[in-house]
Amino acid sequence: MMKSEFIERTGFEPTEAEYREIEAEYMGCDIDKDEFCKTWKKQGGIQRLMRLRARRIEELEAELAKEKNDYDRMDAQYCTKINELKKQISDDGLALNSMNAQMGLMRNKAAGEIEELLKRATEAERKLAILKEAFDIITGKETK
Repeated sequence: MMKSEFIERTGFEPTEAEYREIEAEYMGCDIDKDEFCKTWKKQGGIQRLMRLRARRIEELEAELAKEKNDYDRMDAQYCTKINELKKQISDDGLALNSMNAQMGLMRNKAAGEIEELLKRATEAERKLAILKEAFDIITGKETK
């Protein structure tokens, strides 16, 4: 019997999987398709399949609810982790900015110290030149 013939005789449209079971049941008996469909319907075949469908829907809904809970839990964990990482990046950025500012201050201080040392060295070289000239005058080695 074809699926379309079963539907026409019973007024019920089974899924492919359901029809395979119905067909196996039909092949296992020795009555014609009209009698099989009438008997199948009379013995509650439609109600039985509807209960199985309802049970399957409940299973799928439970599975979906579990998956949603898992998703929500993982989403919350990942959001927490992302927020922790963002805070760490922000804190690290603040620390780097602070260190950069300190380095700038140290660089400016070092530049000031170098400038002061250069002034002192220039002054020392000027004084040394004066002392050499004075020494040359005193020792009579004055250059003419």
